[in-house]
Amino acid sequence: MSSTSRSSRTENNSDEDMYILLEVTGIIDSEALLKNGSCRILGLTTANPILQIGNNVFTGEYKETFGTMMFFDENDDQGQNSDEPSLGYICKADRKLELHRIILKPKKPLEEPKGKDGTSVTSTK
Repeated sequence: MSSTSRSSRTENNSDEDMYILLEVTGIIDSEALLKNGSCRILGLTTANPILQIGNNVFTGEYKETFGTMMFFDENDDQGQNSDEPSLGYICKADRKLELHRIILKPKKPLEEPKGKDGTSVTSTK
């Protein structure tokens, strides 16, 4: 499943839009993305960002694309032929973020240190 992500952040009263092609593989379909409506991306500027869609978690890395990826937005105004959408150019990119599903397991609680006879050892300081 491929999708584009647009993020906006405010620094010093200026907005910056960033468009990224996401290529998501794993047990998820486009219906799950539409149902959840939003996603969270951690470490977008790191080598291995993490994406969360609902309860699904993905990790990825940036890859070069074959050719140039171009981003378009569908305009509200229709062209002469109303059957065809009117598109406006947004930007281009030569990299994509490939994401693969990962399974997170809960951490095991730390066990208390045990003495030679198997009883718990508690330190008081």
